[in-house]
Amino acid sequence: MGGEVIPEIEMPMFATILDLKETIEEILDVDVVRQTLNFNNQVLTNDQTIGHLNLGPFAALALVVTPLAGQPKFNILVKYINEEINIRVKETTLVVDLKRKLERRRGILIEKITLHRLSKEMEDDFPLSAYYVCEDSEVEMTTKIEPR
Repeated sequence: MGGEVIPEIEMPMFATILDLKETIEEILDVDVVRQTLNFNNQVLTNDQTIGHLNLGPFAALALVVTPLAGQPKFNILVKYINEEINIRVKETTLVVDLKRKLERRRGILIEKITLHRLSKEMEDDFPLSAYYVCEDSEVEMTTKIEPR
């Protein structure tokens, strides 16, 4: 199964859920106030500590990100070779639609464009939110070059 970013984060036992959310914000650019963390279908509160939860060394928490109200457009930065391209998108924009915007803007055929976010190749049928793309996020673009 591909598509979505699944970060691996190590935290000390004395860290709080709020500490974890702040670390997630640093890595994924998702504001703390938009994050809800769940473990075994239970919502975790900011004041709980990792040690208190008895998570175990390889526990997986579910991150739910509250969508932006009204589906506003925002700017992201697409990095390509030595240039940076500002593009306006919504969280619900599909990856393929971002590629179409880049095709129109840069004149590169859509089938030659590959996008990455947080070292993960972005799949066409997923929304940008699956890769935690939000205001001022960076996306890397590469292109396939045909041999002559």
